[in-house]
Amino acid sequence: MNQADVYKRGWNKYSRIIREGLISPLDENYVWLGKKVNERTNPPFLASVVKVDSSLWKKFQEIQADIERIDSRQEFFHPIYFHITLSEFGWKDQVDYNKIKQKMEDIVLDFSPFKLEIKGLNCFERIIYAQVFDKNRVLQSIYHRMLEEFSFLEKRFPEYIPHISIVRITSEEAKDVVDQIEHRYREVNIGEMSVDNIQIVSVRPYLSVGRIKIEDELSLND
Repeated sequence: MNQADVYKRGWNKYSRIIREGLISPLDENYVWLGKKVNERTNPPFLASVVKVDSSLWKKFQEIQADIERIDSRQEFFHPIYFHITLSEFGWKDQVDYNKIKQKMEDIVLDFSPFKLEIKGLNCFERIIYAQVFDKNRVLQSIYHRMLEEFSFLEKRFPEYIPHISIVRITSEEAKDVVDQIEHRYREVNIGEMSVDNIQIVSVRPYLSVGRIKIEDELSLND
């Protein structure tokens, strides 16, 4: 199935859930790998990401502002948070960071810089996101290499859907948001970005501006 079909399938499923008010209850005590995600005493968790180029921030913020005028109940992510997740490794006190870094360094050296097209908004059950089109499937190739090197990842993330989260739905329904997206933003051209590195970051979910801290930046093979 090509990327466009995967995104379309997701939109048909989750937009209906949101429109009909069938969103699962918001669980602020959600437990991931034995820890409550929003507990302030937790260590951060580690992830590999592609940071979104700041040249795209203005367009995302314009879209966020429009959605906020429609429904201000939702959470609108700060531009510093904009990213494309490759994987989440686990809480920092539960993994061997040095081994993760070493394996990631080896993986990224097998890939050259590439371009991504950011086009159209979509949704998961509680996330509004921008679609990421990767013509040569480089992100997917990196992800599958990571599955080979990190056996624990396959159980958590069986399917990879590249996306940039811009809004978190915190209400029990968001019909007006979905309607506005379908009316104006399903096919919106947001822009292109070049990728020449992968970042390993530590994330504290309960923060906003300071949620993500860069631990290492790993350059692709020029």
